[in-house]
Amino acid sequence: MKITKVAALLSMALVLPGCVIHVGAQSADVHLQETLSLNASDLTSLEVESGSGVLIIAGKAGATEISVQADIETSKKRNYELTLEKVGSKAVLVAKHQSTSGFWNGNSPQINLEITVPQHLALTIDDGSGDIKITDINNAVDIEDGSGEIIVKNVQGNLHLDDGSGELQVTNVSGDVAINDGSGEIWVADIAGSVNVDDGSGDLTLHNIGGMVTIDDGSGDIEVRDAGGLTITESGSGGLNVKAVRGEFNIDS
Repeated sequence: MKITKVAALLSMALVLPGCVIHVGAQSADVHLQETLSLNASDLTSLEVESGSGVLIIAGKAGATEISVQADIETSKKRNYELTLEKVGSKAVLVAKHQSTSGFWNGNSPQINLEITVPQHLALTIDDGSGDIKITDINNAVDIEDGSGEIIVKNVQGNLHLDDGSGELQVTNVSGDVAINDGSGEIWVADIAGSVNVDDGSGDLTLHNIGGMVTIDDGSGDIEVRDAGGLTITESGSGGLNVKAVRGEFNIDS
């Protein structure tokens, strides 16, 4: 009978030593390094579309070009895209792997980027996962990130940050700061303008804010010290420590 044959086959499989079922596991065991550059003398901004990996962007005084050092972990298929092109008055950098099905054995594919730019360029970043560090930019910075730690410091312009998860550290921004965060600790200090934070969970620390602070917080401790004003529209749970608010102070929770 068919049932008897199936049972016999199953019993044979169970007693076979070292029986392994392969499901198409892949490994990012190819390590590459690439360098890209682009003259930026007539450019006003840089757009970055990156997948997985560390992203470091540093403004450099006197620089006239965008310089990219890429450290790539990929599979034997090398199915990644790494391009730097001029589109009108902006530069567009794409650094990501093509989506693949199956499982990864060991390292998963990623592209780690270290980028040097002229300080005058505005930045727009769309990143999947991995730590981000942005420093010394004399223009606006806009970051949309899935996950990973983010550090931003020394920005002469407005900062907008939309983050899924991961710790955020923002210091020394001359403009306004807007943060929309899912989860993770947030630390913000030395901001000349206003700060608006919409936070899901995680502790929130704000020090030395020149303008108005507006907070909508789900959970986590809140500490605000030395601010031009403070409005807390919602605070779900966690402690509240406020000191040296110079102007308007409202709590509606």
